[in-house]
Amino acid sequence: MRLHLITNLFAPDQLAGAALFTDLALFLRDQGHEVRVCATFPYYPAWKLRPEDQGITVRDEHLNGIPLRRVAMYVPEHPSATSRVLSDLSYLVALIRHARHSAWRPDVVLTAMPMLSQCLAQRLLYVGKAIPRLIVVQDFVVDAALELGILRFPRAAGVLRAVQRFALRSAQTLLTISPHMLGKLRRIVGPDRRTRCVPNWIHASLQAAIDGQAGPNHARRNEVLFYAGNLGVKQGLAEFLEQFRAAKAGESGWQLQIHGDGAEREQLSAAVAQTPGSTLGAILPEADYIKALFRASACLVTQRTGVGDNFLPSKLLPALATGTPVLGVCDRLSPLGREVAEGGFGVVVTPGDAPALAQHLRCWQKDPNLLAALSAKARERAQLYRRERILPQYEQELLALARQDRK
Repeated sequence: MRLHLITNLFAPDQLAGAALFTDLALFLRDQGHEVRVCATFPYYPAWKLRPEDQGITVRDEHLNGIPLRRVAMYVPEHPSATSRVLSDLSYLVALIRHARHSAWRPDVVLTAMPMLSQCLAQRLLYVGKAIPRLIVVQDFVVDAALELGILRFPRAAGVLRAVQRFALRSAQTLLTISPHMLGKLRRIVGPDRRTRCVPNWIHASLQAAIDGQAGPNHARRNEVLFYAGNLGVKQGLAEFLEQFRAAKAGESGWQLQIHGDGAEREQLSAAVAQTPGSTLGAILPEADYIKALFRASACLVTQRTGVGDNFLPSKLLPALATGTPVLGVCDRLSPLGREVAEGGFGVVVTPGDAPALAQHLRCWQKDPNLLAALSAKARERAQLYRRERILPQYEQELLALARQDRK
């Protein structure tokens, strides 16, 4: 099978889909498939290009034997609603101009949303060649942006949602990462597209770091909440810091350790300075990240209220794999809230509910056995997301499309 993978995020980008789609490309290569990748230049999550990449339009590279074409995308210094739209449009133009490899025809094209432009580009890259396509919906980007007020274009909401539907319907098969997102996907694309739920997975380097540190000697530190990942609008960390202060969690002995980068880092830095017990650090190397998870009382996973069925945070999976209990600060009916409730590996607190947060933290302080029980549930749930269980499902879906193309 010849696969053309189009993804804005790819190694050495960090967080979000970067590690997952790099791992998927390597897995498919190891299965004997010919994989070629088109991505933009590394920029995430800092939203900043490396000096050596600035001013470059196209560059061909290799990653562990995989041909990789980098194409330029506008990366705003201070991401906003308008600048993100311009960034998306610039990537669409770059893909249309440069993503194809001359004298090479793929059997399948694979891409993912939340980057709407790369899903749109699929319709325009191989016009007239009827190459089957697969889209992985990690995030309903238009709906999330409109519903959370990130995009304030009410008159254009219908047009933007129509563009999202048009882009998604470019694929014969669409996968999404949560059963609670699957229903929404089916409503958007209609019954004539194949839709399935195939969750994200614990990627190879992460599992190796976990296996290298796993053992009976991990002593979890009392009263430590650990957050690591993107510092963006959707995560609602600034609002959680207010909730943490109102619950007087810092005064009662709890530490909130935040590590990450993103568009909201400057705002969060000011909020952390006003919040007793909280600290803000840089993105951790993978080994240090795993070590911090093994030592934390609980992994904090936050979402702003109103996210609906639009996404499920990928930072949940490393917590499960390390047996770290989860404090989900989110709407109870969101994919995250339902996952925590169904898996029984944590507790859910509604954003802004300081009394409920204070109550759960007091219970954990008084009875460490509660955290131990949640930890056991986390390890049990992690089996659903193992790499060897998930990635063959991707291969099967892609091979089915490739066989369809040969008929």
